[in-house]
Amino acid sequence: MTAGPLDGRTVGSSILPTSAYTDQAVFDTEIREIFESQWVWAGYEHWVAEPGMSRPITVAGRPLLLTRDETGTVRVFHNICRHRGILLSEEPSTRARLRCPYHNWTFELDGALCGTPYWNREKASSPDDGTREQLGLLPVHHTVWAGMVFVHLGSPSGTAEELLAPLRERWEGIDLTRLHLAEERRYEISANWKLVAENFLDFYHLPMVHPQVGSAAAALDVDDLTLTDQIIGGCYPRGANGKATGKAAKTAVPLPLLGDVPEKLRDRQDIFCVFPNALLFLEADWLQVIGLEHAGPGRTVEHMAIFVDEAAAAAEYAEARASLSKVLYEVNDQDVPILERLQRGKTSPAADRNHLVPHWDQITARFQNLVAKALT
Repeated sequence: MTAGPLDGRTVGSSILPTSAYTDQAVFDTEIREIFESQWVWAGYEHWVAEPGMSRPITVAGRPLLLTRDETGTVRVFHNICRHRGILLSEEPSTRARLRCPYHNWTFELDGALCGTPYWNREKASSPDDGTREQLGLLPVHHTVWAGMVFVHLGSPSGTAEELLAPLRERWEGIDLTRLHLAEERRYEISANWKLVAENFLDFYHLPMVHPQVGSAAAALDVDDLTLTDQIIGGCYPRGANGKATGKAAKTAVPLPLLGDVPEKLRDRQDIFCVFPNALLFLEADWLQVIGLEHAGPGRTVEHMAIFVDEAAAAAEYAEARASLSKVLYEVNDQDVPILERLQRGKTSPAADRNHLVPHWDQITARFQNLVAKALT
């Protein structure tokens, strides 16, 4: 496991003060400097699985709308009517058109304006083509990858594809186009979003909080990894192999691999945060994603989804899918009270005297540095 200096500084005192986890003013700054200014996880592609579906989502406190139009294209728009700015949609929908509740303007799922009753006070009137085109729903920069939707609310200096390229390269040989949703759950956690991410990147706590996943010796067999400034985490080179049988096995019947996976990737467990709010855990036969919705200084909504290969959708793998989901959700369930106790601990001024451990907390320090850099 790599350890030692971090950007010329030895890990020691926590980089972020307690106020970074509790203060509304800091949270508001994070919204502006991180969630409105960077590529962030916003939702899942399966939320609009079929053409004609739409779903409201929230990013940085802003109402957005995720749609899949009649051509099957996934799109993201600002979730407001172009007339008076009222919230256009409040619930997932399978309607082919979106209707404003105020004046009945209607929009196609590709964003086009298609209905404006009594435009000039006559029943069948409508705007000219140029005006109609200008008054479509306002699009949001977005990309879809590995079942996830990433958005940028500002003017991105780089593409999401460039951000995700190191993971694409590392996972070459894993066919992420074959993903099938096994199960999804929503968690409301009374903790700051940063604590949730830091805990995900904390390998030290695994044998203590989650003894069922392996011994302390197994937890030691981890390599800290920094693919880029914004993709950090770790790898258990033999993690999947060590847990394939016995008490730690996730499924009694092996699940199909995610495509023609190279031998060198079959035993590996990769655990990464795509900063700021996408937490990814990959083995050769499944992918776990936790997308973080930052709801307040002390409140985070987790959207946790477990994906398997499309071949594992067959009835013969139903028990294996359920077994995998049970194990992964059990781990997350164990983390929830820990996170909430961490949040309560941050209300103590003594928490500013925390000490990060060089041999375990390098990745935590890198995550905190990313936050600190954005805030300063």
